[in-house]
Amino acid sequence: MGERYAIDRSQPPKNMNYKTFFSLTVFGFIFTSACDVPKPQPVRDGKTVLRQPLSKEQSESAAAIVDQAKQTKTKPVSRDKVALLLNWYPEAEHGGFYAAQVHGIYEEFGLDVEIRPGGKTIVVAQELVLGRVQFGVANADDVLVARNQDVPMIALMAPIQNGPRCIMVRKDSGITSFAEIKNMKLQVDSSRPYVPFLKSKGFLSEGVEVVPYFGSVAQLIADKKVATQGYSFSEPFTARQQGVEVVELMMSEIGYNPYASLLVSTEGQVDKQSDVCKRMVQASVAGWKKYLESPKETNVVILSKNKQGLEKEALDFGVEALKPLCLPNGNADAEMGVMTEQRWKALADTLVSLKIIDSAKASIEKAYTLQFLGR
Repeated sequence: MGERYAIDRSQPPKNMNYKTFFSLTVFGFIFTSACDVPKPQPVRDGKTVLRQPLSKEQSESAAAIVDQAKQTKTKPVSRDKVALLLNWYPEAEHGGFYAAQVHGIYEEFGLDVEIRPGGKTIVVAQELVLGRVQFGVANADDVLVARNQDVPMIALMAPIQNGPRCIMVRKDSGITSFAEIKNMKLQVDSSRPYVPFLKSKGFLSEGVEVVPYFGSVAQLIADKKVATQGYSFSEPFTARQQGVEVVELMMSEIGYNPYASLLVSTEGQVDKQSDVCKRMVQASVAGWKKYLESPKETNVVILSKNKQGLEKEALDFGVEALKPLCLPNGNADAEMGVMTEQRWKALADTLVSLKIIDSAKASIEKAYTLQFLGR
């Protein structure tokens, strides 16, 4: 647009009101865009040619746009602006939220949603409490730990029903169960609740050296006496891509199964903006259904937002691996987003027994709500 709009036109003339000024400005932009004469374009061989003039159909289409602009009063659409903070860099585990944005579902529900990537140093609970975001993504154990620290976090919907957390071992190690993890090195984030859970089950007692996990499977690739933490829709693909077959030992199969990628908020947000929360939940549920059905367009956006080297093949693998975790029984209408008291209570009891949360703060009544799911 350049020099054509060098004059400051942000204010109307003194004898013109804002409504008239705004309408004329929009009309002028549409008319100019539709009817402007195309400029020459350089081509690869160094010669310059002119673009082809508008075809009859294009001219008629442009004229129709201008005519419609003349007959239609421009009314800005009012949407509630909210921010959603992810718990990690954009990946498949956030796909449904991005799908709701990509396919205009949030807009259909009257929402203008800014999705902010997470990372190693970003704490969702902190950002919620400070009011910098209205919504976040977290796992169910994160919610209970946050509430134990007097953060009024509340879960609104659960897209991933069965937790993706796994311990990954090389197939040529011969290990097929947690009980067989002996005399080897285990790479994990020891601050995560599932680590003391493993210890409580006696799985890490025989010659297991617990060492920090730095986000790489390189040591596992190099040594079959190394096991590492992972998400079943991510790290196993990375290992196989480097020519190493792995076995995924799922935490959910030994009793540690928190919901994952929950849409969360705060009690204050739910109380004061219940209508916004309801629309956010319903749009996110629709977004997750759309992502699992047709992820292609959304994955393009996720790849563009992820600056950590995520590859298309890994993302495609992630979607397929997510489907049975999100929909264990294959019924999107019945399963998407649901949460049960039984699951929350079992998780709370586990964390209390591990002394990770205080029994006095382990009440689950305010840790989650079903009021926006319409079930």
